[in-house]
Amino acid sequence: MENAKRAQSLSGRIFATVLAFTVGVIAVTALVITCIYYALVEHDNETRLLIYTRDVAAHLENVEPSKRIEVLSGQFSGEVRLTLIASDGEVLYDSAMGKTRELPNHADRPEVLDAARTGEGAITRFSDTLRTDTVYAAVLLDDGSVMRASEMRKSLFAFARGMVWPVVAASVVAVVLVLLLSQVLTRRIMRPIDALDFADPLKNDIYSEMVPLLERIDEQQRQLKEQNDELARAESMRRDFSANVSHEMKTPLQVISGYAELMRSGMVPPEDTARFASLIYDESQDMRSLINDVLTLSRLDEVGFGGVAAGRVDLLETAKRMAARLSALAAERGVNVTVDGEGATVLGEGTLLEEMLYNLIENGIRYNHVGGNVQVTVCEEWVADAFASADLRLSPQQAAQMSHGRVAATSGACGAQRQAVVRVRDTGPGIPPEARDKVFERFYRMEKSRSKETGGTGLGLAIAKHAVLYHNGTIEVESEMGKGSVFIVHIPAADQMSSFEPFASSRR
Repeated sequence: MENAKRAQSLSGRIFATVLAFTVGVIAVTALVITCIYYALVEHDNETRLLIYTRDVAAHLENVEPSKRIEVLSGQFSGEVRLTLIASDGEVLYDSAMGKTRELPNHADRPEVLDAARTGEGAITRFSDTLRTDTVYAAVLLDDGSVMRASEMRKSLFAFARGMVWPVVAASVVAVVLVLLLSQVLTRRIMRPIDALDFADPLKNDIYSEMVPLLERIDEQQRQLKEQNDELARAESMRRDFSANVSHEMKTPLQVISGYAELMRSGMVPPEDTARFASLIYDESQDMRSLINDVLTLSRLDEVGFGGVAAGRVDLLETAKRMAARLSALAAERGVNVTVDGEGATVLGEGTLLEEMLYNLIENGIRYNHVGGNVQVTVCEEWVADAFASADLRLSPQQAAQMSHGRVAATSGACGAQRQAVVRVRDTGPGIPPEARDKVFERFYRMEKSRSKETGGTGLGLAIAKHAVLYHNGTIEVESEMGKGSVFIVHIPAADQMSSFEPFASSRR
């Protein structure tokens, strides 16, 4: 409501703007016209008065000098002030002043000087005698005297005051016309705006000045749509995840419950008790692994491993420890695991990096054949166009975020970055092309029927992928059917990072 009160009317803005402009134009125009008209009127008055003075002078030329004053007072009385000035400047006659002896000498008057020099002169000036603006015209007579005529005139300010009412009347008319014009203009301006289709802003036929606004609206709508789609995908993943967790936990719970019930009821022969207990133990271990993996993913989905201190982690040493930890499983499956390469140090969370390497090596062991191999190679490499070479890429927004400020690349080559690279190569059956992206999905198994045989929770590669993204890296898989697969991990090397800042958008 408060914002609505502060909103200004478009018609009001147009009215105020056009009115101010119109009144300003009227005022300036009136001032200019007044000045020009005043100058023209004064020029006409000077010309008219000069002609009148010539006529009086011509008449006096035919009159004896001694009778000129009598002729002037008798024949030329009227509104025009007449003054007869001797050649020495003495005032001989002045129709406006009775006592000419009290008048000062007029030899220095501008119009008298012009007449003495050129024969005649006309000028408008302030009269010291009458104390007002006066128009003067003077003509030189044959005997050297000067015949002068004068009229009082209004000053420019007084003349302009006469224009006030016409200007006021014009302003009132302008207000009415501008009010009507502003309403018409508002309707015409708003017509295409009111017809805007915000569902598809860029397809509107609108003013070019509004195109940047519509582009921003379109961009915001696109971002909102992407966010909504992302939220929908996240909700779908959450539902699928919950359903998969329930399904994965249901089977071991049923086995444990069934065997425990048989043992409680005494239906298990004594010689089979140990076997049944071993089955219950194995199923409970599977449940524990599943719960641990679910908890790990949940923490990654929310805020990562915020409570774990980040530090320098040597991936080669970590890979050796994980291989040793999985040596029993490798021996059970008849798979040989080797780790080689050179030290590659990254900044990150050791627990999460251990989980990543453990899951990748375990995956290579479980999906292999008796006598097969899992080879783990660790090194550092210069990688051009970081984050762009992997089949499992980040979104453009994620890549932009990661490449602006999170990783400080030093120049070994133009656009290159030093990265720790881990390759986990197995001799398993291989992954078909259509499944190479899906293997990183939660609970994805290529052969559902072999899930119990291979073991695992179906979350290992999903956790590995999230752990890599969490450390600002990428993961990809290359595979050849019948020959095996290689999982390739790239993580920025420690000397490329000023400090470790986990990538918050590791959830995909």
